[in-house]
Amino acid sequence: MRHRLDAPLRAWLVAAGVVLAAFMDAVASTALSIGRIDILGDTHATPDELAMLDVVFVAAKLLAFLVAPLFVRAIRPTACLRAGAVMLLLASAAMTLSTDLVWICICRVVQGLAGGTILVAGQTLLFFRFPHRHQPLVQAVFAIGAVMAPTTVTPALQGWFVDHLTWDWIFLSNIALGLASLVLLAADGDAVYRRDAGFPARRILLLGMGAALLTYVLLQGSRFNWFDDTGITVLATIGVASAALLIVGETGFRSHASLLPISPFGDPDFRFGLLTSLVAGFALSGSAYLIPAFALNVLDFTATDAGLLLLPSGATLALGLLVSGLVIEKAGIRAIMLAPFGILLFAAAMWLLSGSTGASGFSDLALPLLLRGFGLGLLFMASTLVTLQGLAADALPFGIGLFNFGKQFGGLGGTAFLQTYVDHQNVYNRTILATHLVDGDPAADQLLRAVASTLTSNGVDRAAAAKAALSLLRRALDKQVSIISFDEAFFGLVLLFAVAAPCLIVIKQLIGRATPASTRSRLGP
Repeated sequence: MRHRLDAPLRAWLVAAGVVLAAFMDAVASTALSIGRIDILGDTHATPDELAMLDVVFVAAKLLAFLVAPLFVRAIRPTACLRAGAVMLLLASAAMTLSTDLVWICICRVVQGLAGGTILVAGQTLLFFRFPHRHQPLVQAVFAIGAVMAPTTVTPALQGWFVDHLTWDWIFLSNIALGLASLVLLAADGDAVYRRDAGFPARRILLLGMGAALLTYVLLQGSRFNWFDDTGITVLATIGVASAALLIVGETGFRSHASLLPISPFGDPDFRFGLLTSLVAGFALSGSAYLIPAFALNVLDFTATDAGLLLLPSGATLALGLLVSGLVIEKAGIRAIMLAPFGILLFAAAMWLLSGSTGASGFSDLALPLLLRGFGLGLLFMASTLVTLQGLAADALPFGIGLFNFGKQFGGLGGTAFLQTYVDHQNVYNRTILATHLVDGDPAADQLLRAVASTLTSNGVDRAAAAKAALSLLRRALDKQVSIISFDEAFFGLVLLFAVAAPCLIVIKQLIGRATPASTRSRLGP
């Protein structure tokens, strides 16, 4: 009897350890976005050099998503998870030992590899340790650390660290999280198993090359005006060629030494879910980029305030995850039924944000942020269960790796596209508005006279007042340009789902018809 009572407790202790490990990855993932300016000052790096720290981290994480399943299959998932937690803990501590860029770059590579391993091994372990009927709630708890934390909680905490302490504390916080995670994971015991597994070195090399080059292109393409730059064009071509060779090798020349020795693509739900992960990642990371950027660049929020801005969205995201998990588990409804509600709530949030102005404050943004969080919670819960819950146990680690790869790559695409779109619209909108800021335009002349008169009445010399009025008007124009561009980007996310949702519905119908039901595999309890 005691063993039966202790088993569920041990399982939930392990789940808590997995969530804390995922939270560690969230801290490492978002560290440079908040602490960028402070790190630039301490390392004396150029913006391009600092950008490489993000490139190597994301590329290493993408590599780990597809390589970690091989180790999870070869040894016990808990062993991989513990190894990932230890690696991330040590790499985070090492980040604070030196400001040498080469050293920091090495630490970021290790952090990326460790983070990808943690997410794959951790989610696999939860599928193995909990019965099928409890997976909706268990996966909701996991997503709090893997999905909610990197886009809401950690930016707020890191903003506080940057404003009140130093950027070192962002990484030092991972030490405490890592130790707590390892203590909780000890509840899983020490039983191990080992299987013979091939190690496809050439394919891993192709994967690493493609991931690194395409990550660089997506993160830095806007900086160099994309394919107008010869270097970006060459790197993109090599990256795409590497990815194509890898795909051809995996599909046409399968062997024991393969990245996917057991393919999850036989399950039509997985194929559909992989596509939705790209769209969901685009929406999540794209909106997570736009909202703080709008707050910092237009509303003049501090780093702390910009981070806190996403906390309400994080709270409702967690609520959406837990509510959807409970509803699916207790009411027995199909997970896919929650996806339309999630899409509608997210689209409504972006539509409300598209009406923001320079005078918008926290109270004006609160409702759309709450809707965004709850909608994303429903959407990610539905996509996770639809994609992964039907996979056979042997295919599960590979499915989880691909699903996370899709989310990460979709997020890269979303951030790159929206950053480029905002930059493009800034130029376009400035050109349109600046046509009214010319000599002889009645409205502009009247506004300049009014501003100059106000400055003169406050003791400013008449000639200086005229120059100052023009400068103030240009600054007001630049701010208005930014407001319009960000509003258009928010509305662009509404259009994304207006186009993507019907397309995904059609694709799901086509996949379902093309695949016999007998080929589908199901994960046992």
